[in-house]
Amino acid sequence: MKKNRFGGRWATFFLAAGLFSTILISCKEDKADMVGQKTVSDVIRENPEFSILKELVIYTEGSDALKAQDATFFLPSDAAFNKAKITSASQITHMPKDTVRDFLNSHVLKGLYSYAELKPGKYDAVYKKFKLEVAKKDTSFTINGSEIARRNVNASNAIIQIVDSLFVKVK
Repeated sequence: MKKNRFGGRWATFFLAAGLFSTILISCKEDKADMVGQKTVSDVIRENPEFSILKELVIYTEGSDALKAQDATFFLPSDAAFNKAKITSASQITHMPKDTVRDFLNSHVLKGLYSYAELKPGKYDAVYKKFKLEVAKKDTSFTINGSEIARRNVNASNAIIQIVDSLFVKVK
C-alpha cells in the first residue's frame, strides 16, 4: 500500500515560506527605529569633560555656531578652562551673553576639516572678527597655540577637535 506524503510536503513548504517571510519582515529598518548620529550639542551635553562649556551654551541659550552645518569645532575641555584658571562657568557667565556667544563662536571654523586636512595658515572663524591660525609644531598642528588633544570626533553636523587651551583670554 502506497502512503500519501503530500501533506508533509505542504507543511514543509509553509514552514520554509513562513520562516523566510519572518526574516524579511524582522530585518526591515524603520526610520523611527534608527539611531541618528549625535550633533555637536549632544556631544557637549552628554560628555562630562565639557561641563563648563555646557553651562556656557545653556547661558547663551545655544550658540548659533552649534547649529552650523559643515563646520569644524575646536572645543575646549574642562582641562583647557582649568589651564586658564577658570574652574567654573560662573567665572564667565557674569559677562554679557553676546560676549560669551562671541567667545564660543571664536572656536568654530567654517568648513569640515579633519585633522589630516588641516594646513598651516589663517582661517576665518564663525565669529567674523576672529582668525584661527593653524601652525605645524613638530608632527602635530596647533590652533592659535592650542594643541589638539583629541582628533576627529565626528558629529552629524560637524567635525570636533578637542583642544587643550582656550583661543581667547576671558576677563
